[in-house]
Amino acid sequence: MSATPKERRSAWSLAILLGVVITITLQIFSGIAMALGWMSLLPFHVEDGMAAALFILLEWLWLAGTRPGRRTLRDLFPTGQRWRAAGRQCQGIFLGRPTPALNTIVEGAFLLIATLAVLLGLLLVFTALPARFPLLLAGHRALAGLLALLWIIHLLLALHAALARRAEARKC
Repeated sequence: MSATPKERRSAWSLAILLGVVITITLQIFSGIAMALGWMSLLPFHVEDGMAAALFILLEWLWLAGTRPGRRTLRDLFPTGQRWRAAGRQCQGIFLGRPTPALNTIVEGAFLLIATLAVLLGLLLVFTALPARFPLLLAGHRALAGLLALLWIIHLLLALHAALARRAEARKC
């Protein structure tokens, strides 16, 4: 997730973030593989989902419990005037110049949707709800599809930013 230029994330919070990124990425790819018929990946998908739940919980605790985390939280989920300013900056996507604000909002949406997908996954694994509410699995799959889309968008925005920085460095 984003960090302010003034204050970087600590090493342990970066390890938590890396855990979120790796476990959710593995969730996306193992979910796609299972949708293609490789159901033998289900035990891995479940165990990785439990690890993802732990890392997501730790990420939320860092966001809520530390000063740099709360600053990052305000960037991920802007409100009021900050939201309007971020919205104006995001208009750059239509002009071919996406801004860091757009990538930060994508990160916030990704964390929120990953949290919901993991919670639904835990309900599917540890309760009898799937038998009573078959829409839980459909909801979990829909959130997973949205996560995959956000993952791709985030990757493309990060690539665009890296290429823009490289082009800017060549000008100097």
